[in-house]
Amino acid sequence: MACLSLFVVATAIAQGVQHKPATDGQSTPAATPIPTVDQILDKYVQAVGGKAEIEKLTTRIMTGSLVTPGGSATLEVYEKAPNRFLVIIDSPASGISKNGFNGAVAWSQNSQRGLREMSGPEVENFKREYDLHREIRLREFYPKMSLKGREKIGSREAYVVEATTADGLAEVMYFDAGTGLLARRDVTLQGTTLQTHLEDYKEADGVKLPFTIRRARADFSFTYKFDEVKHGIVIQDSKFDKPATQ
Repeated sequence: MACLSLFVVATAIAQGVQHKPATDGQSTPAATPIPTVDQILDKYVQAVGGKAEIEKLTTRIMTGSLVTPGGSATLEVYEKAPNRFLVIIDSPASGISKNGFNGAVAWSQNSQRGLREMSGPEVENFKREYDLHREIRLREFYPKMSLKGREKIGSREAYVVEATTADGLAEVMYFDAGTGLLARRDVTLQGTTLQTHLEDYKEADGVKLPFTIRRARADFSFTYKFDEVKHGIVIQDSKFDKPATQ
């Protein structure tokens, strides 16, 4: 999914806590141990609903609105395992915009640029973004992952995981230290960093999903607000195909 700061990949290894000898006959409490990246990812999967529940999902339809400083538009997101998706935005100002992937061809269609096929990093990023089983495939998507430390996200503490894809895309993920859920993602693509805040998690058919997704870059911001999520609805493969040229 549904559901967009510069950084460099660094390595942080959790160390054992050394205890200072007590001078008053009482033991000194140990500091909270820092989890490993694998422990953070495992906690995230469990917080979402668990591997088995995620793997049960075959299709997802999310409906809601896209909100920008200039107004709002209707939003529909269709996903089908293993790797198909379609995003439809219907704006009163700019008309209908579509982005899709049928497992082989990624495409975009809007009134400004017409119909075009995508290629390169843009395609790979879309495939990672809308994978229906994304939560359990993070190690596959990001071969290089390291723990940077902890940071505040609003009023909450988060573990900061720096990651790099096989094709060199840099991303930072912020996992809530309490709930284990993914709270924010910073993705740098083609020289532009898109900061994504994932909020308002709700359960839908056994899994928790963010119903509000705020995205911001240096020159623009927008928000996905979902009203309804459905799983298991039959979606024909042809829905994800690139439209025929007129």
